[in-house]
Amino acid sequence: MAGSHVHLDRARQAKVADRVAAKVADVLKADAAFESGSVALSARIAGAAAAAIVDLPVSVRRELSKRQGELARRIRGLVETFSDAPDGGKIALEIPKAVEPSKGEGLGKIATAEEGERLLGELAVARKLEEWAGPVAGANELQRDFGIARSTLNRWQHAGEVIALLKGTRKHVYPIEQFIDGRPVKGIGTIAALVSNQRVAWLWLSQPNPMLGGRRPINLLKQDHADEVVDAAKTYFAAQ
Repeated sequence: MAGSHVHLDRARQAKVADRVAAKVADVLKADAAFESGSVALSARIAGAAAAAIVDLPVSVRRELSKRQGELARRIRGLVETFSDAPDGGKIALEIPKAVEPSKGEGLGKIATAEEGERLLGELAVARKLEEWAGPVAGANELQRDFGIARSTLNRWQHAGEVIALLKGTRKHVYPIEQFIDGRPVKGIGTIAALVSNQRVAWLWLSQPNPMLGGRRPINLLKQDHADEVVDAAKTYFAAQ
């Protein structure tokens, strides 16, 4: 019974594609002033396709949207063969006889390594850690404000289960956002293991990420979406 339903669905979808393709054929036949490659003709074809689709039931339009590849192939095949020309029926495109090559503007003057370092030094701006990492706290503050024992924090740090940022020459501070209910959120350790640099790891976690729909990875970890964040991190850092 299930197989028969699948067969009927495919038959219905094929009919929908045929209906749209037929509309395109009608436009081509009605256009007495047909010109190959015409933008106006392309607009008429698109309009005819839209007119054929707009009055379809929602369920059929959804099915059609899943078969865009098949629909595009059918329309492309129709356009390529809709001609009485003796060269096989394909539409000829007008190609200019002479093409002027474009050389572009080039890369410009290439600076030496020393000059590059000097220019970067002029652009670099010193920023406090809290300005890019957000609120941070040392071991004393975490124990006082969140009840996280120093021994526990040291164990987490040595096990790679928490992000620790070096502030100054010896002191480590911890971004407060990575903790929930007095523990590092699930997934922090996996991210830290993927990235050798703790600053890079936290910067990635705390910034909106286009791979995650513009959401911040640390927020997703707090919402128990660790698998989604870890998959994105693997994809991102594997390409580096």
